[in-house]
Amino acid sequence: MRKLVIFFALALACASAKQSTAPAPAAARRAPVPLEQYYEIRRYGGTNMTFSHDEKLVVFGSDQGGRIDLWVRPVAGGEPRQITHVEGFLGSFAFSPTEDVLAYEADVGGDELPHLFLTDSKGTAPRDITADYPKGRRTQFLDWAQDGKSFVYLSNLRDEQLLDLHEYDLASGRSRMLWQASGALTLANADRAHKRFAILETLSDANSNLWLLERGDQQPRLLTPHQGDVLYMPQDFTADGRGLLYTSDEGGEFSGLYSMDFATGKSASLLLPNWDVDAAADSTGHRYRYETVNVDGTVELALQDLSTGKDIRLPQPPVAGGWLPAAFSPRDRYLGVWLRTDATQQTPYVLDLQTGEARKLDDPLPPSLAGRPMVAAESVRVPSFDGRQVPGFLYRPKGTAPFPAIIDVHGGPTSQSLRTFSAYRQYFLSRGIAVFVPNVRGSTGYGKSWMRLDNKDLGGGPLKDIVAAKWWLVANADVADDKAVVMGGSYGGYMALAAEAFAPEEFAANVDFFGVSDLKTLVESFPPYWAAFATFIYQKFGDPKDPKDAAYQHDRSPIHFVGQMKRPLLVVQGDHDARVKKDQSDRIVDSLRARRVPVHYLVLQNEGHGFSRNDSLLRAMQATDAFIDRYVLGDEKAKVPGE
Repeated sequence: MRKLVIFFALALACASAKQSTAPAPAAARRAPVPLEQYYEIRRYGGTNMTFSHDEKLVVFGSDQGGRIDLWVRPVAGGEPRQITHVEGFLGSFAFSPTEDVLAYEADVGGDELPHLFLTDSKGTAPRDITADYPKGRRTQFLDWAQDGKSFVYLSNLRDEQLLDLHEYDLASGRSRMLWQASGALTLANADRAHKRFAILETLSDANSNLWLLERGDQQPRLLTPHQGDVLYMPQDFTADGRGLLYTSDEGGEFSGLYSMDFATGKSASLLLPNWDVDAAADSTGHRYRYETVNVDGTVELALQDLSTGKDIRLPQPPVAGGWLPAAFSPRDRYLGVWLRTDATQQTPYVLDLQTGEARKLDDPLPPSLAGRPMVAAESVRVPSFDGRQVPGFLYRPKGTAPFPAIIDVHGGPTSQSLRTFSAYRQYFLSRGIAVFVPNVRGSTGYGKSWMRLDNKDLGGGPLKDIVAAKWWLVANADVADDKAVVMGGSYGGYMALAAEAFAPEEFAANVDFFGVSDLKTLVESFPPYWAAFATFIYQKFGDPKDPKDAAYQHDRSPIHFVGQMKRPLLVVQGDHDARVKKDQSDRIVDSLRARRVPVHYLVLQNEGHGFSRNDSLLRAMQATDAFIDRYVLGDEKAKVPGE
């Protein structure tokens, strides 16, 4: 199942200036373990995993070689071995269910134009089957057919704005188009035999439809006629393609799990918790089904035996957290999962469904951090300006109060900060700096009403939530009111810029990773293959062609309010960013330098929206560390790059 989520940045609001009344905090101590060691903690690049056709090998993404690449490891145990050497971001990947062939997608330098490659479990001579694509075209791997003779993928080869469905035949080495995309329709997933395909139609941020495409038909048929705003998301096909598992918020605030029978057209509810059902899928042979529920940012996994209808008892995670499912093996023996918690790095495991054993596949921690206690968050609710409660995760440091604090805002805006591990958060906590991770209005995971509160209010209510969080931290977490920093990437970077422009008295400094400074040019420069989500984009960011939206975009764009900015600012930007173009950062930095406001600018070469190389991630955080030392903790000798 492929959830279609859009990432970016934005926000604004007015907050009254307040005078610092707290005593100055004690200087944050030196880190017991250097920052460089935290960036030797292994990253695993997403949540994908795939098993070989004989169930003897498992492949997952790992940065053991310096950036995220594919590594293969025997399921029974043994050292992992690197089998790809990509030059950008790794995308989807999967083994053939019948032979030693591995398909994967990867871009170059973060350009978000991935090509599709074929190799094997030894990494033999990867072959780009889309090498002849013209510039600006991309592919997206979907799924192997159950007989292993072909796989399906999406491509905008025909039209730069539309992702058509293609099928690649392994024997002939040729592709053919199965369906032409149009308008707001985009293909989401396929049944095992690739005879039926689920299509998602995006009507707005709150409204969607599901369509069914039968192989050989030119037009799909509508599965979800409805009135009003309802979100639908396909999850998986049931046995023999007879029905569809999907999630929907038609029953209330949260997305429940439903099953539709194609013969009758009727749906039945399967799971309706007071949280979102995030995902559901059947095993390869439809023997098992997993369901995951997002409970306040923690994943809860349930597994069912479909032949008996009984729940399978799963092994408990070794630490507090949850199992995040990745993939079943071809013969339904194994379920690949990730241990997800905020107190240790996400770690790959295999659950043996025959023995009940949980087998750890890799150890992410370097010796210097092995056994070192990490900080787990408290789940809190912060009263905001309008009485609504802002969910968030509070990480309290040890030491002498009052503490400096980082308010770490997620990307999106339609996204959620989960209870996940962060190397840089743990590093700053070890230095005696508190970290607060909010899910401001507009975030997912806390009901559809909360998610829609930021529509055409980016930088308004969400920024007021951040200001409210700061003062809640002062009152409830021993945070110094003149030592708080807003920090984030993409939408979080926009929030840092919005704080700089629209709440200039509230924060000591701000840290912007590839954040948006101009909403109008952001929307105008979005990649053409996002055309199917135009209504979604306009609902959040505004339509530049609409005079009212154009006014909104102007009034909520920090670039037009540089004259109000006064706090020190760090900006980090990838030069190949396809979503938030480098110009968004250049203009802010140039304007602040002209006004002699302290600003530091670090541009990372051959990096996109987010950073693929370990050395880039470390450089970005070294700059952040020095920036906080200098402008928040008062160390005038701290050298910040990019001044």
